[in-house]
Amino acid sequence: MKKLCILTLVAAAFTLPAADAIFRVDFNSGKDQIILTPEKNDLMNAVPMNWVKDPEARKYTLTATSRKKVSAAEWKDYEITFVPSKSGSINITVGGQWAAKPEDRAWLLVNKFEVNDKLYANGDFKKTFTGKNGRVIPNGFSIGGKAKYLPTAGEKGTPAILVNHDNRIGFNMKVEAGKKYELEFEVKAATPDLLK
Repeated sequence: MKKLCILTLVAAAFTLPAADAIFRVDFNSGKDQIILTPEKNDLMNAVPMNWVKDPEARKYTLTATSRKKVSAAEWKDYEITFVPSKSGSINITVGGQWAAKPEDRAWLLVNKFEVNDKLYANGDFKKTFTGKNGRVIPNGFSIGGKAKYLPTAGEKGTPAILVNHDNRIGFNMKVEAGKKYELEFEVKAATPDLLK
């Protein structure tokens, strides 16, 4: 009976629900001074970064967050659509929402990234290189802090990136003035076993 109880507790530890996770994508186009006009949608809310105090600098920012908590049970697509005021490059970082306590800044898995219904260059994270200290990084992206490349944590054993507010994946994307861009990320809240 004692062994059965221990096995039940161990199994429960691996099925604990993930912390409440809000998916977040930040955009900054201050270098090229591009204003991004977002379209409304049911899954994501997009607004200028209110913590950027300078109103001139804030014009060139956008933060998009999921309207509801992200599930750990299934993969879901989250979309952000915007139109840039002019051509240039925007910096995009992908993570989770801020929380007052660092331990409450929930972790998420990002499995895939598409733009206008087409896979972004290496948006499936399959092509990688080995960076400093043996860290595996997807080509065309940067990984900050403790964000981590997981080769089989995605849907059907595909690669995924483990991120949260402080630990993100980032990249620069070129845009054309007046063109609509629909960015779609396949996301799932991370389970505790992935945080080890």
